[in-house]
Amino acid sequence: MSNDLPSDGHKVVSKGYKYFMVFLCMLTQAIPYGIAQLIQPLFVHPLVNTFHFTLASYTLIFTFGAVVGSLVSPMVGKALQKVNFKILYLIGICLSAGAYVIFGISTKLPGFYLAGIICMVGSTFYSGQGVPWIINHWFPFKGRGVALGLAFCGGSIGDIFLQPITQAILKHFMTGNTKTGHLTSMAPFYIFAVALLVVGLIIAAFIRVPKKDEDVASAEEIKKNRHEAAQKHAHEFQGWSGKQVLHMKWFWIFSIGFLIIGLGLASLNEDYAAFLDTKLSLTEVGMIGSVFGIAGIIGNISGGYLFDKFGTAKSMAYAGIMLIIAILMMILISTHPYGARINLYAGMGWAVTSGLSVFSYMSGPAFMAKSLFGAKAQGVNLGYISLAYAIGFAIGAPLFGVIKGATSFTTAWWSTIFFVAIGFILLIFAAIKIKQIQKNIVVNKPNIILDK
Repeated sequence: MSNDLPSDGHKVVSKGYKYFMVFLCMLTQAIPYGIAQLIQPLFVHPLVNTFHFTLASYTLIFTFGAVVGSLVSPMVGKALQKVNFKILYLIGICLSAGAYVIFGISTKLPGFYLAGIICMVGSTFYSGQGVPWIINHWFPFKGRGVALGLAFCGGSIGDIFLQPITQAILKHFMTGNTKTGHLTSMAPFYIFAVALLVVGLIIAAFIRVPKKDEDVASAEEIKKNRHEAAQKHAHEFQGWSGKQVLHMKWFWIFSIGFLIIGLGLASLNEDYAAFLDTKLSLTEVGMIGSVFGIAGIIGNISGGYLFDKFGTAKSMAYAGIMLIIAILMMILISTHPYGARINLYAGMGWAVTSGLSVFSYMSGPAFMAKSLFGAKAQGVNLGYISLAYAIGFAIGAPLFGVIKGATSFTTAWWSTIFFVAIGFILLIFAAIKIKQIQKNIVVNKPNIILDK
């Protein structure tokens, strides 16, 4: 950290130290969050086969977790304004690690549901709310979108190595393969509980928000650019409280749009593998999944740059176009028989376009919560936005299944395009209107800085 002392007596934080905080957020996404959320689907078939659950009954764990986690999110956002961040981070880590212990001792569905809910609630503390809280404090002005993108791409990076590690551990404690075999021991859950707890405690020792006597605009930036110097003394747009946004018409239109987007993206994220299995070999589906992972890393980073450069409306318009192209690739695949060469090409097209758009629902909510509704209650407002998306996502997966069952995959994918298009139109239109309201508020306040 720099020891430079400006005239106001504050320490100027170096850019390197700020990006060390970004690295800690990436590590949080890669390991604690990766264990808490990203590897859970790999346990589905082993647990279903071991305890003779139905697939439909067990997978409700994800719906319950998502909904309860999103309901808790605004409360966590409010707590962040009053309680030391490290304490809340540690509470989240302990909850998620404890959830894996509950997984290990459970034999009935209610126990697994409880574990899934606790795990998701825990990840809200250190990931869903925690990561944006850290990034927004260290990057209140310039570079916030890129920093958020880098932080959230940690999940995709972690997925690359956690997936094979999890498969190897499961294989060691199973008979048969991960699709049809059953567990001989619940040890994998205890292994991951310890890993999550240890890594989380290490991160907690270093991660923090800036102190009151620290300035997050680096000395080099201040000296080099007058605009940076102006930003140093400027104020963030405070915006509206959690109660005030609930009385805003455009907040509700924005949230309804994000909910409808969730309806569409649920099928695109949850059902793509099951659909591609009917059209391609397992090896080809695995290749497409790997391309999606790489594109997701690029998408999070480039999406952060787009948010910084062009703001919410234009960035989300780009994401919406990418997602519509991705769904069109699925429709193209649905019209061809199993093994057709075009299926692989279209699958790769889906992986690239879908991966490039992941920022819209990963780092996007955190950026938009502060950019559109201000810094005053960013955590609470992020919770509201996340809740809208989670409700749509929870409804979207079974709805897709109903449409597919009553008609066909092709018709179901067309319905997904409809949801995505309508959702993005509402969200973008609302974002433009909210930005206009912001400009009217600060028109006579030159010391207030607005995001694009």
